Amino acid sequence: MNSIQSNKLINNTRIWFWTLIFSLFVNLCSFASGSERLELYFLSERILNSKIVPIETVIQFNNKSRSLGFEGLSAVPKQNYTVAINRSIFPIFAYSDNINGGNLSQTIQIGELTFVGEEDANAKSGLIIGGGAFLGIKRQYGRGKYINVKINASLAGAPAHDWLQVKSESITACSKNHIKEWMFFDTCASWAHNKREFSNTINKSILASITRLFRSEKIFHEGSFIVKSVISDNYQQIQSTFVLNSLLPNGFKTNLHLTSGQNVKDFIALNYSTGISVQKLINKKPFSFSLKQTFYDGGMFLGTDRQDTTRQISISYPVYDGVNISMGYVKNESTINSFSYSGPLINVSLPSWSF
Repeated sequence: MNSIQSNKLINNTRIWFWTLIFSLFVNLCSFASGSERLELYFLSERILNSKIVPIETVIQFNNKSRSLGFEGLSAVPKQNYTVAINRSIFPIFAYSDNINGGNLSQTIQIGELTFVGEEDANAKSGLIIGGGAFLGIKRQYGRGKYINVKINASLAGAPAHDWLQVKSESITACSKNHIKEWMFFDTCASWAHNKREFSNTINKSILASITRLFRSEKIFHEGSFIVKSVISDNYQQIQSTFVLNSLLPNGFKTNLHLTSGQNVKDFIALNYSTGISVQKLINKKPFSFSLKQTFYDGGMFLGTDRQDTTRQISISYPVYDGVNISMGYVKNESTINSFSYSGPLINVSLPSWSF
């Protein structure tokens, strides 16, 4: 088979690969992040069940309550319907094992067939440096109800590879709604674009979720059931997710999640994903540790069933004011050996500047 045909065959796998890597990178940066609703629930229970309440707790409760569209401790209930706008710029400093979106392996072996890609299309690794901008818009329209819009755009380059570029843009719009007591209903729509030298992917999603907060003795929980429609250039899939966030009396925060994906004919897609993360304050700063496993199936490659199992481990810690380091390791095992890979996930979050 000539190099052009084989290169096209190898390139067909890039969309799936970068959808996976983008998901892993997002999880690396945000896994084990706190829930504002769970924190508000904990603070409210603490105030109601304490004879003496520290002023710091009262201030935290008031700020958190207003942030989520409630009236706080105001004697006269009054909703704030003004539009809150948050603008910021941020630097990017990270490591990528595939800056250009190239082929992880130059050859693919299937039985007696060997497909060889062009050498110039091989994956390139190294540091990427750049920056981005964020715009957040929040508008309350009822008690415990608000619209939240987040827009991100970034550009980074690799100094070791003639400044190969990585471009990303995303927008997420959510409607957050308090139903009654400690129950909530949310809907979100998102769009994300990632462009590299050999890959150009767009992913869209629409989701609806129901959330309930409850207490089990001294443990506070937030349980959510989410139904999500994921839309890519190649397929559409329905995913169902259960998430349980918990605050333990010993100061630990935990996050458990389990996702199941609908079968997608003739294309490799998510079958299931499960993970756990634990967070604990060390020197008054949150240290996070997480484990995750994801299984993909449903696709065929030249008549051979393809199944991929991806495992990830990561840690995160803010080493300085506004500087957070996330490090992880990911390993993918595929029934097609050429699609197996492993490598580090490294990200340094630097302080952003609001204006």
